Parts: sequence; C-alpha cells; structure tokens
Amino acid sequence: MLDADREDRGPEGSPEAAVVEHITNVALLTAVKQLNPEQQECIVLRFLQGFSVAETARAMGKNEGAIKALQYRAVRALARLLPDGFQP
Repeated sequence: MLDADREDRGPEGSPEAAVVEHITNVALLTAVKQLNPEQQECIVLRFLQGFSVAETARAMGKNEGAIKALQYRAVRALARLLPDGFQP
C-alpha cells in the first residue's frame, strides 16, 4: 500500500515516509556524533561522501587495513548506540 501511495505522490514520496526518513537521519546523526573523532571521520568519508577504503585511507593518512578496522569498530559502536530494532 505504501508503494502505491508513493507512486501517486511522485518521487518525493508520502508525508509519512518523509517523517520516518527524517527521524532515521536524526537518530543516525546523533549516534555518529557520539563516536570518537576518527570514527566520525571514517563514517562520514565512507558512507556520506562515498569514498572507497583506499580513498579514505589516503584522506586520513592511514593504511587500508587500519581503515577497515576503524570502520568495523565505528559500525559496531553505532549499532550499540542506536535503539534496538533500528533499521535505516
């Protein structure tokens, strides 16, 4: 039913979907702000800026293995910070 409603309203979607998306974005941003600065930078570069592991490593002055480990720790920390059952 949501898909049919979304089609009727065009590309912007339903008001309900917009509210859910906003709440999701706020929850994610709040959680990211609780990470340490290196983890924040890694998450921003990888997921918001779309950098590859290699590009993130160059930008942060680290090797790729360090970025993979940093990203893993950051994502695990985010999972602990977000409410149970949270699905972006």
